[in-house]
Amino acid sequence: MTSKSAVDPIKLRKETREWLASHTLEDVREIATSLENAGEDASELWKAIDDLETIVNGDLGRTSPRPNAKAHA
Repeated sequence: MTSKSAVDPIKLRKETREWLASHTLEDVREIATSLENAGEDASELWKAIDDLETIVNGDLGRTSPRPNAKAHA
């Protein structure tokens, strides 16, 4: 991918589905931790992880156990 404007959304979704088929939320947590350790802002990724966990657990009324993304650092 050369630039964000050159990304084919259909191909990206297919690649994302394929990646998710062979990885777990724990893999994504490790990526988020690695990003933070490299000095990147992973707060949106942590929010997405929290949202996915809520969906997987079927507990849509529950609030996140983490007050904010920085709690992972």
